[in-house]
Amino acid sequence: MTDSAPNSITFPYNYMPRKYQLPILEALDAGGFKRAVAVWHRRSGKDKTFLNYMFTKMFERVGAYYYFFPTYRQGRKVIWLGMDRQGYRFIDHFPRELRKRVHDTDMIIEGNNGSLFQVIGTDNIDAIMGANPVGCVFSEWALQDPSAWDFIRPILAENNGWAIFNYTPRGKNHGWTLLEAARAYPKVWYSEVLTVEDTRAVDKETLAQERREIILKNGTDALYQQEYMCSFE
Repeated sequence: MTDSAPNSITFPYNYMPRKYQLPILEALDAGGFKRAVAVWHRRSGKDKTFLNYMFTKMFERVGAYYYFFPTYRQGRKVIWLGMDRQGYRFIDHFPRELRKRVHDTDMIIEGNNGSLFQVIGTDNIDAIMGANPVGCVFSEWALQDPSAWDFIRPILAENNGWAIFNYTPRGKNHGWTLLEAARAYPKVWYSEVLTVEDTRAVDKETLAQERREIILKNGTDALYQQEYMCSFE
């Protein structure tokens, strides 16, 4: 998914996907899918992965790109102010020399090619009425207002845009329903469920400690099964 942007900057910028993150990126880049559902365990790098995918696409097609979170506050915390374990800011994957304008309050970055990136909370979906995005990521989809997709879907259908839904399960709610719908149409939707046993992204000692603490606090490991084993029960 490497593409050259102006000034000989290569995308993705300062990001190297992990092995388990490649299949979905390669499937989307191959052009066969405009819709994708990624049910990944906690601490698997969901947002870092799909943010970099979005930044790359912004320099392939000029347009508006929206990164949705359940709330405006969560979007600011995770993306706008968020950092990885090395202290690298997520939004710095969009090179500063390719930014025409940055608006902190509205969490907007305008690229010098005319593309627009914005972090939006679906707790205020009216904020994008009349907008025409060509690429969207719905982060923590299981916690979002599902009517947001009802609003965005016809827009993307008309302009041949794409959408990615990433989340860790929250029971058999609309997240589960979307995954089942995606599985029913595998030629249209790319879908995958990755547990910590699939990715090996968290070491065994840390996982064991997490499970012990969860059981101690809750009397059951149900939360562990949800967060790390992607259980919908």
